[in-house]
Formats: sequence, structure tokens, C-alpha cells
Amino acid sequence: MKRPIVPAPPVWDFPSPRTAQLDNGLRVLIFQRPGQHLINATLVLELPLSAEPRDREGVSAILQRCLDEGTASHPGTDFADELEGCGAVLVGGTGYAAAHLSLEVPSTRFGTALPLFAEAVREPQLADADVRRHVELRLAELAQEEAHPSHRGAIAFRASVIDSEYRAARSASGDATGVGAITADDVRAQHQAHYGPERGTLVLAGDFGGDDPLPAVVAAFGDWRQPTVPISHEVPRSAPARALLIDRPGAVQADVRLGRFGIDRRHPDYAALRLGGFVLGGGFLSRLNRVLREERGYTYGVQLANSPARSGGLLAMHASFRTEVAAAAIAEASELLRVDGDRRITGAELTDAVNFLVGIAPLRCATASGIADQAAALVEAGLDTDFVNTHSAALRQVTPEAATEAIERHLPLDDLSLVVVGDAEALAEPLRSAGLQLDLS
Repeated sequence: MKRPIVPAPPVWDFPSPRTAQLDNGLRVLIFQRPGQHLINATLVLELPLSAEPRDREGVSAILQRCLDEGTASHPGTDFADELEGCGAVLVGGTGYAAAHLSLEVPSTRFGTALPLFAEAVREPQLADADVRRHVELRLAELAQEEAHPSHRGAIAFRASVIDSEYRAARSASGDATGVGAITADDVRAQHQAHYGPERGTLVLAGDFGGDDPLPAVVAAFGDWRQPTVPISHEVPRSAPARALLIDRPGAVQADVRLGRFGIDRRHPDYAALRLGGFVLGGGFLSRLNRVLREERGYTYGVQLANSPARSGGLLAMHASFRTEVAAAAIAEASELLRVDGDRRITGAELTDAVNFLVGIAPLRCATASGIADQAAALVEAGLDTDFVNTHSAALRQVTPEAATEAIERHLPLDDLSLVVVGDAEALAEPLRSAGLQLDLS
């Protein structure tokens, strides 16, 4: 009996949407996905956080949190009752380049839920009491984040690697000073100025059966007329490298970030850098994790994350190390990020990285919400949905030499910022002994 020949798997392609544009400027992307009976509708509104008033940063996030608190047509809890009756879930959020609101609903209730979704966007109630409650909740979250080393480190790292004149250097949801000053009038003004159809892209994904969802979209959004104020997207610059130690007395672990301002998806090195970063710290058997976790036992896990934005991005190693070994771990991590000499990225490492990153793409897009999330992220970044396929093809073309050079170019060891959140009394001297010029906070 002969062993069967197993052919190579076919190349997976991200589906192409049907596109349309309403008379009011709203763009619509429709992904017909047979068998996906939980439909996802995601509205992406081009709204950079740099459009927020400087003394009211966080107002976009508060506005998003209030959208499901009632509408003009269904005030108060009536709106939630209507959504629940459809079996629908409404969630939203804000990024540095856009705001987004998503509806998930069974396909049999899509026609009923879509007008409710439109109400939340077009005519939210934004009552004084609801705004006050969400401001108080956000202030409580900020207090918790201040006490959490990972949150504190993430905010401090962003501020360390991006020039402070840019909105991208600060938290997307604002700080206590800005959030605490937000009023219901501020939230309503933000909605009036920036929520309009010409700013929007509606992504629909799911099994619509034999029905065309576009007429339902036209019925729900077609008469939406709301002029908006002009906007522009900032193009952040990096800040000078620094080493910052944030004191957390008595901490038994040190939260560590080592990296710099990175590149976005449009950069010609993006595919090579993504693969190089995966080899160094993207998987469980990456160089960083294999040594610092498996061999040394310094940490439960370490990763090198490449997080692209619309313009630029963040490239950073992140881990929590035991306080007594943190200085040694940081020094060894720096060495593990070297890719010169015999430490250059190998063909075998690159093949594993390509197989993982290309192979996981269809899994992430196996559901309607996965398709919609991917499309919405690309819309927010100012890219077309064909980026998924062109990027997968680019990954397959990267050579070990190109991946090595991308790491050397975009992760230069003499120009990295370090942020450590931990017990300064225990950490300061070992870090200084390692040659670091520390700023203390």
C-alpha cells in the first residue's frame, strides 16, 4: 500500500468585498460569507485623536462609551431593551486614527438591529447623567491603571519614544486631568463636529442569504446628513532615546520595555521587519523566550511586539522579570537582539516564521467578525483590503538577509529607549552599573 501524496496547501486569499458608496458619502464594504449566520456590522469613522481639544483629551472615548446609553428614538434603557430583543451586541472603541462601533447580531434579526445601530451613531442621547457616570468610571480605571505596572509601563514607554508634541505620545483614552474636565456639552460637541457619513466606512460581513443588505443600509443611513469640521492626521516623530525607571516600592517584579518608535505597514521594510521580529521574540520558541524563560527562568514570557499605526508604530520587547535578576535579564535581552556575525537570522528560522504568520491569517479570518475586524483595521490605517494578500505575498519573498538587515536598521541597539517599572531601591544601582544613564520617576 503506497503512502498517499499530500499536496501543498492552496494559497489562501482574503476575500474581496463588494463596494458601494451612498449619496451622502458613506462607503460600504460587503463581505458575503456563506454559513456565517452571526453578522458583523462595523462602522469606522475617520477621527484622529489629534482632533480632540488638548484640555479635554479622552472625550472621544467617553463619547463612544455613551453611544449605547439611549437614543432620541429609544431613550434610556429602552435602547438596551430593543438591542437585547434582537439578540444583538454593540461594542465600540477609539484608536489614534479612527473611532469604531460594531454590531453583532443573528442573521435573522439583522433587518431589525441595523436601524438601532444607525440610531446609536446618528442620534445618541448623550444625557448629562450618563456622561458623568462614564467620566467617573474612566477616572476609576485610570487610578487602577496607575497602580498596575504593565499599564503604567505602556503609557510611559509611548511617551518616551514619541515626541511629546504629538497626540500619539499620550494615552488614547486621556489622563485624569483631561477626563476629569469633560462635560456632557463637550461630548455632544464632539459628536456634532465629527460624526458624519462622509467620514465613515461601514463593513458588513456574514451570510445574508439571497438578500442584498445594501437596501437595508440605505434605509438606515441614506438620509444621514451631518457636516463635519476638517481634520488632518498627524505624522509623529520619534523622541530621543532614554532610560526611565519608575519607582514601585516593594515590587517583586520589574515590568520592562525596550524598543523605539517603529514603522507602519506602508514602509517597504515592514514585511521583513515583522518576520525578523517574530524570529527574535514573536513565538514561544523565539530567541528571547527560549533563553530568558526556558533556559534562565527569569520570566514567564517575553515578546518583541511590532505594533504599526497609521503613521509609524511601536517596536518593543516587553517582559516582567524577577526584581533580583532584572538588570541581568535586560543586559542579556539586548544581546539577544543582536543579529550580527553568527547571530544573523537563519533560513530555518525564517521559514518557521513565514509558515506561522501566513498560516495563521485564515484562522483569524474564519468568522464574520474576524473578516470585519481585519477590514476595519485596514480602513483605520488608510489601506485597502487587498493589503492582506499583498502582505502575505511579500512575507513569502523575504530572505534571511533582508530580515536581518531590517532588524539592524529599525532596532539599533544604541538608539533604544528603556522603561522599567519596579522597586527603584533594588534596581537603580544594578542598572547604573550596567552603564545606563537613568531618569527616575
